[in-house]
Formats: sequence, C-alpha cells, structure tokens
Amino acid sequence: MNQEKTERLIDAAELQDRHGIKKGSSYRLARAGIIPAYRTGPKLRGLRFLASEVLSALRQPAKRSSEDGQLR
Repeated sequence: MNQEKTERLIDAAELQDRHGIKKGSSYRLARAGIIPAYRTGPKLRGLRFLASEVLSALRQPAKRSSEDGQLR
C-alpha cells in the first residue's frame, strides 16, 4: 500500500510560529515572487504557503540582475 504523506497549506502566522519568518516578511517575499504562495478563499485574497517550498526557496542563492549586478 502506497502511503503518501501530504503537506498541508499553512498561513503566515503558522509559518512565523514554526519557522520564525515574520508574517509581514512572508507576504512581502511572496508578492516579490521570492517564495511561492497560493491564493485561497472565495475571492482568492488569502495567502497560504507550503513550508517545505518556502524553506527551499530561501536556501537558494540571491539572483543578480545581469544589467547592473544588483541583487534581485
């Protein structure tokens, strides 16, 4: 029998409690496209996260713009 363990979506408050990423930072990073987020709710206003995807994204080295060498 194949038992897959599925990860549930969590909100910014739970992301802060479990991993120390402040709520405002998680919203800002999601808006900037640095961490993945999922819109939820009837009007798609709520943001939810998969902790494993967020932590993986934050482990990636910063990308530099090819034009001016600035961090993106």
